[in-house]
Amino acid sequence: MIEVLIIEDEIAAFNYLSEIINSYYKDKINVIGHNTTVKGGIKLIEELNPDLVFLDIQLTDGTGFDILDYFNKAANFEVIFTTGLTDYKEKAMDYFAFYYLNKPICIDQFKNVVDTYLEKKSSFNLERYLAFKNQIENKHTKISLPTNGGSFSIIDVSTILYCEAEGSYTNFYTSENKVFTVSSNLKKVSNLLHQSSFFRIHRSILVNLSHIVKYDNSGSIELSNSKKLVVASRNKANFFRVLKLMNYSIS
Repeated sequence: MIEVLIIEDEIAAFNYLSEIINSYYKDKINVIGHNTTVKGGIKLIEELNPDLVFLDIQLTDGTGFDILDYFNKAANFEVIFTTGLTDYKEKAMDYFAFYYLNKPICIDQFKNVVDTYLEKKSSFNLERYLAFKNQIENKHTKISLPTNGGSFSIIDVSTILYCEAEGSYTNFYTSENKVFTVSSNLKKVSNLLHQSSFFRIHRSILVNLSHIVKYDNSGSIELSNSKKLVVASRNKANFFRVLKLMNYSIS
């Protein structure tokens, strides 16, 4: 039996979570406690030592991050975030492979997330969490790239010239003549960077528009390091439109 805590300050959300668990997982999951605050959540985790914590990101006296920061390397439980956060933060969670549920919680999504956890029964990964938290707090200015051996390289997004797909991997090329390879496909990377000035010029290249110094009608672009790339024919119209919106244009 999996022992679970729910740290959630919305009573309606707590009641709904409890109801779904009781309806679909009563033989596998036992809810052993509930709290609405950072302080109370920390106390409950220390006392009850749960296997899994459903953790709201926004709490009455702080955030779920405060709880995870408190446990630091002693977090021996898994986490499923429950959150109203969308867009960039949600995509960051996808990128770092965290379990999360969007509010209002959908039963199908709940079952999919919980079934995945029950199959893997993984433990919370502190390194991934710290990289994810850094990503959120830097508000698009930096990106944490997972490298070999479970480490992360943190780089300024502004230094990325372009990203290139290599099978299920992606290479990041920077203005500092460095190359970083991560085990995430270009679609995931594109989703993560979509609020920054990046455009997918064809299926295998995502380019930082702020590093483009020249574009001609043939579809060829030149980057700030003199690297030349070609925009796919089907992407030319959208690319040119975005490029004009980003810059003053005299025509």
